[in-house]
Amino acid sequence: MGEFTTAVKYDMDVTHVLLNDDELGKISKEQRTGGWDVWQTDLVNPEFAAFAENCGGHGVFVDDADDPDEALEDAIAYDGPALVEILTDADPI
Repeated sequence: MGEFTTAVKYDMDVTHVLLNDDELGKISKEQRTGGWDVWQTDLVNPEFAAFAENCGGHGVFVDDADDPDEALEDAIAYDGPALVEILTDADPI
């Protein structure tokens, strides 16, 4: 989030892609692989796309991970900092 506010401050033409699975997915996967209970990996995240807008950049929220093309094209075409938040599944397998 700090990196995005810096991009806004300096009007950097960059596009961030954030994959949001609402948990510490790598740690959850390690716990499952080890045969342990998944413990303390759920997160309560803000809506990062809205955060980007509040900072003065461009934010796009994608809730269908199979269809990010239009959102990515829109963000890349934006003249300034943009963030595409893609809601993903922490355990897709």
